[in-house]
Amino acid sequence: MSLISLAIQNIRVYECIDLEPSPHLNLVSGANASGKTTLLEAIHLLGTGRSFRTAQAEQLRRNGSSSLSVSGKLTTDHDENIRLGLTHSADGRRVSINGIEQKQVSSLALHLPLQVISPDTHYEFQQNAKHRRGLLDWGLFHVEPDFPILWTRYQRVLHQRNAALKSRDQHKARHAWDDELVETGEKLQAARMRQTGQLLPLYQLCCQELLGEKHRVDLDLNPGWDGARSFGECLQRDWARDNARGFTHSGPQRADLEILLDGQISKRNASHGQHKLLVVALRLAQIRYLLECRGAGCCLLIDDLAAELDAEHRARLVRFLASQSIQVFITTTEPSFIDRDYWPSHKTFHVEHGTVTS
Repeated sequence: MSLISLAIQNIRVYECIDLEPSPHLNLVSGANASGKTTLLEAIHLLGTGRSFRTAQAEQLRRNGSSSLSVSGKLTTDHDENIRLGLTHSADGRRVSINGIEQKQVSSLALHLPLQVISPDTHYEFQQNAKHRRGLLDWGLFHVEPDFPILWTRYQRVLHQRNAALKSRDQHKARHAWDDELVETGEKLQAARMRQTGQLLPLYQLCCQELLGEKHRVDLDLNPGWDGARSFGECLQRDWARDNARGFTHSGPQRADLEILLDGQISKRNASHGQHKLLVVALRLAQIRYLLECRGAGCCLLIDDLAAELDAEHRARLVRFLASQSIQVFITTTEPSFIDRDYWPSHKTFHVEHGTVTS
């Protein structure tokens, strides 16, 4: 899978631009605050329906515009072309695939799998359990067709149980959702455990390539409840607390994933640079996992590759990326930092004052 054309209208500094990216490496160069990250943001918007920098679509619109749009054409590994489109306006959001309007924005992600590495990636991973378990769920979403249905079902039942806990008029209803919550919750945990086990050897290989050191790396998945008990037992034990506070304390919605370096939690014991590479390696392992399971490529967006990486580890990362069957977009103020000789093809796009030249 490769994005072979991209059209952007009224997104931040861009009024109207059209690009034809390389299927391999794409460097986006320019001065700070010139709009390099916005180009990655537009691709992310096309693949997920949202920005990786803001949750407010209004903040993405170019000053004075009433709507924004991004569209693109993909070529698959079977030489098929797929057209994706997304528009945000006062009337709401519209998503289309091959000109046919879609009800779910997730249909974009099925066609354009994306991973993002930004200067904040390792901070988000370190500070927010939602990001940590979300990384596992990204792989399950793309590899296991039933996972999105299971995840949606669990969220619906959890919402109903929490609503019953908050309502003083639904005392009998509060227990009515427990059986289905346990059933779906245990299936979610089983899927995440399966994903963790399959991901681990790929992750260890990626860490070896990037760190270049002989460290013992492992992944530890906390299910979101006391592992010594079943989920159902934990719900019964937590009943008084859940009832008093009006929400469900235990469950997959509180699951957590930790990286272990030499038997210790990495965010506490690894150096700053090590921790960043460990988090980057986990995202790359997910891409490898997708390639192995589906034979499908992925689009990787890297914002400011040079941030907090020394020359040696930057070179290791570039060589590793070039060896993968993926499309990469990298923003940089210094294109010379990126050795392009490893790549089958590449393009450089220079950004300045809302224009992009190839």
